[in-house]
Amino acid sequence: MSIDRADLASALAEATGWSVTADPHRVTFINDDPPQVVIWTVTDSEIGQMRYNQNLTSREAGGRQSAELGTLGSLLDEALGPFEGSRGVIRGTDLRIIE
Repeated sequence: MSIDRADLASALAEATGWSVTADPHRVTFINDDPPQVVIWTVTDSEIGQMRYNQNLTSREAGGRQSAELGTLGSLLDEALGPFEGSRGVIRGTDLRIIE
């Protein structure tokens, strides 16, 4: 399944409040105040797996299944929120930021 990276960037920017760009190999999060850059190297397959897991979690909690890209926003917002460094990397589905 191919992920539209422009749609992904837009959904994640709305969910996280960071400026977001995306290409076929990475998603870049940029915060201006304080200046921060976080690069997430992720494949379409990994994004698909994360969306699937979020859908299962939603259904288990009595919610509706949603295949929208915005379902990843809360996960990434939780990862970005406590980050205090200036540069970081996220690899794949492990949403811990490495400085």
